[in-house]
Amino acid sequence: MNEYQDLYGDGFNQNLKRYSSLRRRIKRRIERIIENPYAGTEPLRNVTDGLDLRGYRSARVGNFRVIFVICEEYWQVKECQFRLCEGQEDETVIFLTVGPHDAAYAMR
Repeated sequence: MNEYQDLYGDGFNQNLKRYSSLRRRIKRRIERIIENPYAGTEPLRNVTDGLDLRGYRSARVGNFRVIFVICEEYWQVKECQFRLCEGQEDETVIFLTVGPHDAAYAMR
């Protein structure tokens, strides 16, 4: 299996700086996701506050969550509200946010 290309949203980078004490663990988890983004991750459905996260995925880092999309999967979900993968290869993983459970799922 080929490794996926990784891209990072501004919110992800900001939160990674904010949670610097977990940076090493988060980066190790990201490396595993890039190797195989389907292994040990879960697809998301509708989540709190009416935010529709169909097409997104979550991975655990202790009590924290890494929220991301895999472009090849994202394109197949017709209900996706945003065009996050526009112009990207199918083998691209876009990391959107990282944080404590509730904050991550609220995309903060």
